[in-house]
Amino acid sequence: MFVMVGHENYVNSELIAVIIKPDSSPVKRLRQSAEEKGTLLNASSGHKTRSLLVLTTGQVVLTSLQPIAVKKRIDDLSRNRT
Repeated sequence: MFVMVGHENYVNSELIAVIIKPDSSPVKRLRQSAEEKGTLLNASSGHKTRSLLVLTTGQVVLTSLQPIAVKKRIDDLSRNRT
């Protein structure tokens, strides 16, 4: 199932391994590394990045949603699926 991560951008919820806040130094290094490798996807549409999604494929997705909002959307999808 696909989950909306803001601004009409969607990610396959089954591929999301981690949802993290972008504030810490290790996460900033992860973001920089993904950008250098070409695996960074920006789904924030120019808005402030409020969470990073690390996918099982190794890609990193920037979103303008708070981590709790992304988690809630995934949970809502799971509940609606059953």
